[in-house]
Amino acid sequence: MCTTRKTSRGVSMVEAMVALAVMAFGMLTVVGVQSTLRLNADVAKQRSEATRLAQEKLDQWRSFTVIDTAPPAGQTAWSAIADDVSTVNGLNAAYEVRREVVTTVDPPTKMVRVTVSWSDRAAADANDKNRVVLASSIAAAAPALSGTLAVRPGTAQVGPVRRPFNRHPSIPVQARDFGTSSAFVLPSHPWMVIVFNNVTGVVTSVCTFSENFSNETITPSDVQSCATIVGQFLTGFVRFERSIGGSDLTAADVENPIGPALNLSIRLDLSSSGHLQSPLCLDDMTSWIASAGSQQYATYYCVIYSNGSQLWSGISTVEPRSGVDWHIDDTSNPEAHRVCRYTSAVSDTQNIPNANHPRNYTNVSGNLTNQNFVVIAGGKHCPTDVAANPAAGDLVNSNTLQHQPNLF
Repeated sequence: MCTTRKTSRGVSMVEAMVALAVMAFGMLTVVGVQSTLRLNADVAKQRSEATRLAQEKLDQWRSFTVIDTAPPAGQTAWSAIADDVSTVNGLNAAYEVRREVVTTVDPPTKMVRVTVSWSDRAAADANDKNRVVLASSIAAAAPALSGTLAVRPGTAQVGPVRRPFNRHPSIPVQARDFGTSSAFVLPSHPWMVIVFNNVTGVVTSVCTFSENFSNETITPSDVQSCATIVGQFLTGFVRFERSIGGSDLTAADVENPIGPALNLSIRLDLSSSGHLQSPLCLDDMTSWIASAGSQQYATYYCVIYSNGSQLWSGISTVEPRSGVDWHIDDTSNPEAHRVCRYTSAVSDTQNIPNANHPRNYTNVSGNLTNQNFVVIAGGKHCPTDVAANPAAGDLVNSNTLQHQPNLF
């Protein structure tokens, strides 16, 4: 009789230890990957927070309210932007914020570099740090002026504070862009349209219609049949500082006077010859607007019909409209007013470019904008000013000279 013995088969101790070793190495690898991922996540979070801190610091320094003078409590002056080091406790790290500033004079600018550094948990020592660096420049420009970039064009009171896109800068910003040309509907004369060449700024048509338009509704087909001309454009503001009592005026008084505007017109007398017809000058100061006393200043627009040389010479003056109760005189009569022109000249005999508003224009070859006047009480004098000095906080030259009555 034959007997068969069954042999038991199992796992030896050596095999078990080998399996456990393989599993241990695998688990160590997984733990190492998880640790690396956690460290990278922390560094990414810290880098984002450091970038935010640097951006906030730059924005904080850009929010200065004055240039050189002492600011109100809690506000910043441009001149106070200087080298600085501070520490900020973040969500999972302590950050060192270092500001390095280089000041330039021409133009007056602060070149600012912000470095935010911190140590993560893998740092070997205190000098082993991560860094985020942002750099920017902060110009010495009054913050109030930057607000004009957001002013919406569309009314004469807004004034030309922005340059139109892809057009000659002398074209009014309210004008409707047609691609190669632009049409400007006059604010107080909605039946009249001035058409400009977008590249040269030359006036190519002056249209008069039997219906009213606006700068939003005018179309190329509306001006297609207008007669073609060659003309130049002259525009500016007439402001009003009408206070009678008190001391004589200073440049600050006429920098942005509050009005109200008086009923007026602009007269342009040419000394050049060969023009096809007299200049056309219009303004937005109608009788009912003047009587309401709600407008601070008037805006005027003149078209000069070019001669063969496309050069013109002459003088522009402010004229009270007939029937109104004010006149131009240098007496202390309450109804008497002087007209001053804003200009860079220190005297009427100084030779300055036409764009800087001389008493008499000579051989003007293009369009002129910002040819501005200010009307003051007859008993006061036109104030003078010095050239703007942004580094000292003086951003505007409000110098004026008496234009009417003529001193000669």
